[in-house]
Amino acid sequence: MRKSWVLISMLNFFIAAVMGLLLRAVFVWELNWLDYKNMLHGHSHVALLGWLYIGFFLMIHGRFLSKEMASKPIYSWLFWLTQMAVTGMMVAFPLQGYAGFSIFFSSLHILLSYLFVFRVWKDHNKEDVQITLLLKTALSLLVLSTLGVWAVAVIMGSGGGGGILYQVAIQFYLHFQFNGWLLFALLTLVLKDFKPVIPWSGFRIVYWLILSSQILTFALVLFWAYKWNWAYYINAVGVVIQLVGLGAILFSKKIAAQKPSLSFSSVAKQFLMLALIVGLIRVAFQTLLVVPVLAEMAVFLRVFIIGFIHLNMLGLFSAYLMFSFFNTYASGSSEDVLKPAIWPFYLGFIGSEMLLFAQGFYIWQKWGTLTYFHEGMFLLSCFLPLGIFIYMYLFHRNSHNGVEMLSIEV
Repeated sequence: MRKSWVLISMLNFFIAAVMGLLLRAVFVWELNWLDYKNMLHGHSHVALLGWLYIGFFLMIHGRFLSKEMASKPIYSWLFWLTQMAVTGMMVAFPLQGYAGFSIFFSSLHILLSYLFVFRVWKDHNKEDVQITLLLKTALSLLVLSTLGVWAVAVIMGSGGGGGILYQVAIQFYLHFQFNGWLLFALLTLVLKDFKPVIPWSGFRIVYWLILSSQILTFALVLFWAYKWNWAYYINAVGVVIQLVGLGAILFSKKIAAQKPSLSFSSVAKQFLMLALIVGLIRVAFQTLLVVPVLAEMAVFLRVFIIGFIHLNMLGLFSAYLMFSFFNTYASGSSEDVLKPAIWPFYLGFIGSEMLLFAQGFYIWQKWGTLTYFHEGMFLLSCFLPLGIFIYMYLFHRNSHNGVEMLSIEV
């Protein structure tokens, strides 16, 4: 995992944040030159595929492959070709939306991800069976999620673009990205970082509880799309199973923690703490959706959907990546070094989330909308690219100079 690669992934994150800021500006000023829908496609693709995908690509490459395997030229080729695809989407989507060039680059990204899955499946260190199981599950769910993208292409080709089935296919992709590939990649990193000692029998039970819950909760999408009552009950079962799995982890007396594989700096722990808190909030939100009226509210109010997506992308996955990157390269830095980046990021993320959910609550209660909601969202959103830019600068300044390849022994 090269330091320059990490900086490029962060640059993608910064550009995605600027795109998001432009989307907020549309509701404050009249920007005739900007196509909102096309920019939205660009923002979402760069954030998900240019930042989160490449971020976890780098952590898997750096943490779960031996130095010999990680130094294979194929991974360098994969990184640069994937970044080329991201750059293509970054330009093509805002200019033309879903059309020839954007479809080509997004399809190329998927094909490259298949090659990444194939290589990591063969090359990763297989000494720890628990880590191997989680990693292979993450990779499998990455492939599974892409079936939604191919389904979208078929549906659009048959003239069904914009219909319910089209929306279900998109939600299939997003569900198994957030609740599949990204979640299990994160769990793999957590297991690697904290090295909990879990008996195989107990680990296997918790694993199946978590996996089955993520599959079953896709039924919430079917409830939203087709109003099937049985889908609501299946989602409720999935939520309960997830709670049982989480409870088994939190209250098990057989789980003991070894010394973490990384030396955590106290300042980077603030990103770790954010990821932990948001992870618990995420489970709490999903649990509340067992209540029928709340489930209906969550799936029909767009502002709640946007808030929940950003909760996952920024507060959970991005925060853990920012924690991991800084610890990997700059763990010896002073405690105060990241504070200039943490506070703008916290303010932008927490402030915008509170405003989004407050707006959703107002709409749900039929109280109208919040005064100056769009102006407030734009102002708070300014802090996100600021925090990311400062983080990039501090990472570059404080990371280990001259380190070209870092692959932690496993």
